[in-house]
Formats: sequence, C-alpha cells, structure tokens
Amino acid sequence: MRETTDLLRQLVAINSINPDLVADGPGEGDIARFVATWLGAAGLEVTLDEPEAGRPNVVAIARGSGGGRSLLLNAHSDTVGVAFMERPHEPVIEGDRLYGRGAYDMKGGLASIMVAAARAKKLKLRGDVILTAVSDEEFASIGTSSIVKQYHADAAIVTEPTEL
Repeated sequence: MRETTDLLRQLVAINSINPDLVADGPGEGDIARFVATWLGAAGLEVTLDEPEAGRPNVVAIARGSGGGRSLLLNAHSDTVGVAFMERPHEPVIEGDRLYGRGAYDMKGGLASIMVAAARAKKLKLRGDVILTAVSDEEFASIGTSSIVKQYHADAAIVTEPTEL
C-alpha cells in the first residue's frame, strides 16, 4: 500500500490539466514521461503514442510466456482545472486520505494499475498485461479512440471512478 501511496503523491504533484478545458493547461506530456519512465524501470515494454501532437498515451506491456489470456488495465492521465484550489499539486495526507488535484479522478487509479502491472511482470504469467494511460479523457477521449484501434485484450479493467 505504501508503494501505491508514494506513487500517487508523485503523480498528483505533476500538473496534467487538459488544455482543451483550461487554456494554459500543460496537458499530459510530463505525466506521460513520468509514467513511461517508472514502468520502464519496472521492466515493462513501454511505448509513447501521440494521437495528437503533445498529447501522449502510454502503453506498457508485461509480456506473458504465451498461451494465456490478456488483460488490459486502463486509466487516464489528464485532469480538470484547479480553480479555487489552494496548492492543488501539493498532495496532503489527512488520516487515511490523500488530497490533491486528480487524486480521486484519476491518478489513484493510475497509481494502482502501475503497481499492479509492475507486480504482474514479476509473476511470469502466460498472458500479457497491457497498461494504457490515455490522454484527453476529460474532453474528447482522443487517447482512448487511438488505443482501441491498436490494442486488443481478452478483458479490461477501467479504473475510472464511477458510482457503479
């Protein structure tokens, strides 16, 4: 749990406001590079794909030995704006909760699947585990549109927080 919380703190500290929602939003470039570097260091095969210039998706694969089913783990890397928030990119832990822009939607899910994919790599599974950290979920979903054309899996877990 500590590994995931520490990773979440690092992700929240990265400003990834969607530039289609807020004019000066930096987009997903910095967070995508961080995610790609972290997953590469964990031994996954990592690709950065730009469905639109400066709006990268991260795809990381923990290759299985073959003959197994594949699982796709999905999260998005962009956030909405920070109007009326004090220090939105300085994560704060109060009790058992971490606060900061994107902690809930959706960097918590992203941190969780990053740790899960890194652990899957060590398990030597038969099937592939494919992690996708997509850009632009908060506006037009260009990242997801690109991913579904290129990658296929037997099952998927989408970590978007919903009321389901």
